[in-house]
Amino acid sequence: MIRITLLTLLIAYLSVYAWKDWFRAACWLVLLMAIFQHPDMPKAIGGVPGLNHWNFLFANTVLSWLSNRKKEKLIWEMPKFINTLLFMYAFFITLSVVRYLYDHSGLLALFEVTGSPAPRMVSDINEYLINCFKWVLPSMIIFDGCRTRKQYNFALGALALMYILLALQVIKAMKLGSLTLGGDALQHKALKIISKSVGFHRVNVSMMMSGAFWLVFCLKELVSTKHYWYFILPSCFIIFLAMALTGGRTGYGTWAVLGGVYCLFRWRKYILLIPLVYITVIAFAPSAVERLSFGFSSEESAESQPMNGDQDIEFEGEEVDLYEVTSGRNLAWPLVWESITEAPFFGYGREAMANIGITLRMREMYGKFDSFPHPHNAYLQWIQDNGFVGAIPVFLLYFIFLKYSWSLFRDSSEKIYIVTGGVSFALLMSFFIASIGSQTFYPREGAVGIWVAIGLLLRVYIEREKICNGVKSTLLSE
Repeated sequence: MIRITLLTLLIAYLSVYAWKDWFRAACWLVLLMAIFQHPDMPKAIGGVPGLNHWNFLFANTVLSWLSNRKKEKLIWEMPKFINTLLFMYAFFITLSVVRYLYDHSGLLALFEVTGSPAPRMVSDINEYLINCFKWVLPSMIIFDGCRTRKQYNFALGALALMYILLALQVIKAMKLGSLTLGGDALQHKALKIISKSVGFHRVNVSMMMSGAFWLVFCLKELVSTKHYWYFILPSCFIIFLAMALTGGRTGYGTWAVLGGVYCLFRWRKYILLIPLVYITVIAFAPSAVERLSFGFSSEESAESQPMNGDQDIEFEGEEVDLYEVTSGRNLAWPLVWESITEAPFFGYGREAMANIGITLRMREMYGKFDSFPHPHNAYLQWIQDNGFVGAIPVFLLYFIFLKYSWSLFRDSSEKIYIVTGGVSFALLMSFFIASIGSQTFYPREGAVGIWVAIGLLLRVYIEREKICNGVKSTLLSE
């Protein structure tokens, strides 16, 4: 009760302060994402759906931004091509929801079989449409308002601190002793505890931590040696522990891939630490190593055969259990691709996999497949829902973001370029890699940090273009 009261007072203060400084209020929205998905946080005030602390501050921040930006004579400086792609992105999100609302009979049939409650139009519109834009809007506000180095530092600090606070919650919930468990036991414990205690699914947390580690590491370019030892390294260690505790194999692999890229192209001296890191992980987190190799041992495959009985492949004297390695995705993806080939241009609308009967079909073919209401692949999901016509502009938009981030990261003329490029590249790549086995291109809670990084990326990229064209930049001239 005391925590909720203090939280209410903080939100009340920030909501008033938002009318004075909407930019910092938007940064606070990002920081508060670390706690507002926590199950203990109130989801409604006075029984009104959607009326909660975060949304109240969000509404005040957006209204202040819309009413004050013209008074401050701010110009919307987003490149026209990016504006167009963002508009198309929003259009296909909206169109997919409209198509879903027009016909979701397949979903109703699935719910009758499983006994789940039928979908309601109001909640579906809120979840599938309004929230998609809500989680992106703070990043657009930050992009528009970030005009000075102080504002940039404040936004970047809020983003980093959000991930650190999330990591601390994971460690508190899971306990360090969990690292001594077996890989399968770690996975099941993380699945049960992280969602219940932190509010994010363990897979999402794993993705976020794999990128957040390198986000915080990149900050060393902007801080003194003292801050490097007392803030950067301890924060990296905290995030690494949280990532290990999620039991997320994709997160482990993503972290290693990003580390290899950064060491090869920017910080080569850290390559010498790779053997030390490997030995340390084996010694203190054997469950993480076991999770990473899950499905690749012959003993494991013998004990856990896939449902269709023919998914084992010989690999250098050992059996690779594709069912275990992909967590059943090898059975779902062919069916998804088959449906895509039947409607390649515009897809089927939101929640296509469940709505066109693939989830029910898998349930009938293989038994217990309630965990496949969507393809567990963001690329296939978006194409299945919106077709290749909807996929081309969206995938192109993300590719441009990645290209911009790499361009800045490789530019050594300013420290801010390296940091902004490194931060955005880490979060984007962690999302792209994780999207192979999970995630979604429909923006949700876990994507807030990614979009904030994109907002800062676009701002710094535009300011660099100003400098190249001989125009003074208030952000880079300080």
